[in-house]
Amino acid sequence: MGYEEPTGAIRAAEPGKRLEGRVAIVTGAASGIGAATVALFLREGAHVLATDVRAIDDDLLGTAGARAIAVRHDVASEREWRNVLIRAGEDHNGLDILVNCAGINTPGGGVPENQDIENVSMEDFRAVHAVNVEGTMLGCKQAIPVMAESGGGTIVNVSSIAGWVGVPGAISYGASKAAIWQITKSIALHCAKAGQNIRCNSVHPGGIHTPMFVPMTGDGRADGSEAPHVPMQRYGEPSEVAAAILFLAGDDSTYITGSSLPVDGGLAVT
Repeated sequence: MGYEEPTGAIRAAEPGKRLEGRVAIVTGAASGIGAATVALFLREGAHVLATDVRAIDDDLLGTAGARAIAVRHDVASEREWRNVLIRAGEDHNGLDILVNCAGINTPGGGVPENQDIENVSMEDFRAVHAVNVEGTMLGCKQAIPVMAESGGGTIVNVSSIAGWVGVPGAISYGASKAAIWQITKSIALHCAKAGQNIRCNSVHPGGIHTPMFVPMTGDGRADGSEAPHVPMQRYGEPSEVAAAILFLAGDDSTYITGSSLPVDGGLAVT
């Protein structure tokens, strides 16, 4: 007797069409993991609202036409979140996917300084949490009713390996990313128990070649010698994290919710 597909199982679409016709919001889309996710989602047929407080390069949206919209968006503002969701409804008749990728490691960006427990200022601590934690929570809070009304959706929150293991010199960032991890689990259980057909998962990047991370490490590309603490002996690329986000956002992961996926070259298990 051969294998029989379980009742309710969804067959994933072929590559190039895995998100065809679906509407996605991707925050932090101007660079790094957010930009890589936007590019991949567009290649897979999605309609994407790419949001950021910074300008988004026209080249990123390419030839997608009406399928791609750039929106200036402060994720720490509930009012701006409402406006983005209204835009999704007006331009695309709803929302299927939310990727909360916007994040900062220090209020001014760049290399974290004075971010250990003895030296961090409460001003810096609160500023990082406003973007990373409140921004993620507000996005989920505003998106869930919209998704539920249209029959369901998927949320992918970008946490970090810094929220998984201890990082002594990045207490603000690490604590904020750990909070995102717990927010994800809470939302997954809430939506499942409410029967809303909304899945919520998190990805936890390690060292990734992004504008946020590279200044802290030097180049780090050549032969892995600058990443000796990583089991795979190299840092990752934004496209590798985007591929994990696509997996969790699409139909290859329909029975996965509340899960945490490290994309870190094995760092989480050392």
